Amino acid sequence: MIFDLERGQVLPEFTADVCVVGAGAAGIVLAAELLRKGRRVLLLESGGGKEEEAVQQLNQSERTGQPLKAVHAGRFRALGGTTIRWGGQIQEMQERDFEARPGIPGSGWPIAKAELTPYYERALEAEGLLPVLRTDEEVWRESGSAAPNLSEDLIPYFTRWCPEPNFARLYRDALASTDICVVLHATVCELRMNEAADALLGLRCRNLAGHEHVFHAPTYVLSLGMMETIQLLLQPLEKGQAPWQKNEWLGRHVQSHIETNSARLVNVDRERMEQVFPNVYLKGRKYQPKLRVTEERQREEETLNIAGAISFISLGSVEQDVRQMKSAARNLLRGNWSAIGMRDTMPALRRLPILLQLAYSFYVSHRAYWPKDVTYWLRVHCEQEPLSASRITLSPERDAVGMFRSRIDWQVSPLEWKTIQRFTQMAQHALEAAGLATLEPQPELALEDGYRQVTFDDSYHWMGGTRMAALSTEGVVGTDLKLYGVRNAYVCSASVYPTSGFANPVHTLLALAIRLADRLAS
Repeated sequence: MIFDLERGQVLPEFTADVCVVGAGAAGIVLAAELLRKGRRVLLLESGGGKEEEAVQQLNQSERTGQPLKAVHAGRFRALGGTTIRWGGQIQEMQERDFEARPGIPGSGWPIAKAELTPYYERALEAEGLLPVLRTDEEVWRESGSAAPNLSEDLIPYFTRWCPEPNFARLYRDALASTDICVVLHATVCELRMNEAADALLGLRCRNLAGHEHVFHAPTYVLSLGMMETIQLLLQPLEKGQAPWQKNEWLGRHVQSHIETNSARLVNVDRERMEQVFPNVYLKGRKYQPKLRVTEERQREEETLNIAGAISFISLGSVEQDVRQMKSAARNLLRGNWSAIGMRDTMPALRRLPILLQLAYSFYVSHRAYWPKDVTYWLRVHCEQEPLSASRITLSPERDAVGMFRSRIDWQVSPLEWKTIQRFTQMAQHALEAAGLATLEPQPELALEDGYRQVTFDDSYHWMGGTRMAALSTEGVVGTDLKLYGVRNAYVCSASVYPTSGFANPVHTLLALAIRLADRLAS
């Protein structure tokens, strides 16, 4: 059942076992898993059924430190959350991301990767990715290519992409169940505590029209984005302080993935490169080839985890047309005919030869089409330090529902810069030795403090700030994701990540959501 607080609808009397805040990927999967186990779920979403500019204004935040885009461009308040714009890239975190690493303070999780292994498998099903090729060897074989032997330091690998990234569409049937009550335009602006301050009693919600409602349940799960989670937990209470607000870890050591085009590729052997680096399409599934550093070399270099991919940039109109045609093709494959209009069909009419090349690449070569007139780049995505200096606090300015806005201080460290420098050098030597391309690193990479001159992309992959730890003196939530000091409140957000690795965070978050659903149901 889906109701809208903004429309003045009379909400039904609904007794929930669990109240989940946030109807993004994690919140929807958590609710669906609980539904399967016979539990009734109240699911609260700040936005409506689609993106709305007025609701998006609630994301406005004060920014200090390194410039960043994701504060506003990468956050979406709507049913489906960020998945309404997300590309759908999936990959597991590596085993080393869960382990304490010498020379990396704060590294390691309080659980081993083996704890999440069965939940990673179930997450593939939750993402609509079954069947999918599990090993990279299978992808190389099925695509008719062979993994490049670049060097002893770099390993080629594939990420997987969800065929339907919009979880509001993927879980349409589950969200319509009478045992799930979805309430739209319900921004949680106050967490109400009992007198002992050791349990939540209710959540006060408000919308832009000024309508308010207090929701109750025995158990509460905050499944918002990292920034929204921290912003909500930092809001002052009507009386006193909550246990988490006395925790010095709250809002500290937030992390994203640092992205930048670190080197331009010239003298490219296009024929050989196209056998290795374009995306692979097999039986309706997309696989993206990338490069990562071996664990041994990372340990020797005392660097962070990092990976990279070959991307291209075109300044002409061809690239825009190709992007629109690819978008139309994706919507056709997903059966989303309503999303296709003249804006998508006009490029096909203008660029018929390119359309034929796209079709040939997709159906015959099982590879993405690379336009001729492009510039190739090595694009890196680097882990940030687990004890990053980046932090989220509150601004004195209030938003339209009365909450204090966030203030985000994003920092890039010398170790993160060193990691990008060394990876670029390794990729340069490997690609040049293989005769695939010559690399021209960005001039700033030659400088020790070059990171102060570069504007990085922050990849929209925000993590940390409510760190998971075995002890309350070392984090905000326990290994069961329960907020320390509170009996009935949990956090199921990428904000619980102690380390970020280089993998897109959603797959691990969904594994955590399924694990939490099992525990709450039992």
